[in-house]
Amino acid sequence: MLKAGFIILTLALALLLFVLSAVIANRAFTEVQKQKKFKIKTALVLIIWITYISIVSLAGIFENASFPPRIPLLLVIPSFVMFIYFFTAGRFKTVIANTPASWPVYFQSFRIFVELLILAAALKGILPKAASFEGYNFDIVIGLTAPIVAVLLNNGKLKPALLLAWNFAGLATLSMVVFILISHAYFFKIWDQSESILNKGFGLFPFTFLAGFFMPLAVLMHIFSIIKTRQLK
Repeated sequence: MLKAGFIILTLALALLLFVLSAVIANRAFTEVQKQKKFKIKTALVLIIWITYISIVSLAGIFENASFPPRIPLLLVIPSFVMFIYFFTAGRFKTVIANTPASWPVYFQSFRIFVELLILAAALKGILPKAASFEGYNFDIVIGLTAPIVAVLLNNGKLKPALLLAWNFAGLATLSMVVFILISHAYFFKIWDQSESILNKGFGLFPFTFLAGFFMPLAVLMHIFSIIKTRQLK
């Protein structure tokens, strides 16, 4: 059931991303050919990335807790490289400009479901309790407040400075979770643990979607929102 939850949420988010990108493409481009091209590229990127995470996870590559750390190198860093390309390539400026400022904020609501999955994984002993909202993970607050912040933004009742503060708070809570998971995976002795969470299942499919898809997606939406906030000033 827990595994199904990770898979279902991953596919649901991928589908939502594609639908939103299709709507944005229709708003950003007047030429039908450009709209189709952007939609196809978005679908391919999502399919390739999810397939890649699945294959390397099923191959057992992330079960090893030795250095160099494979999850950051093979999952986290590549996803951030894609983000840098998206936000710096001139061809995507029109797409970014035609994305409503509230959309990336609304999207952060998905973190509520992620936190519920993390809690379930912690209860099963796959993840440490410290990584859940029963421990040091306050990320669910960002998910719960996301709809409220988005509504206030839509109604023009939220100052850009407050939106920036919310985004940076979200990045801060996310950083805490990343630290907890990475340290339990590769520096578990500082937590007085006898083994890495990679040996408990965290490095296996589909739990690797947490580090390879959910976390980068949350960061992507924060960066997107911060960029849009600058345009509101």
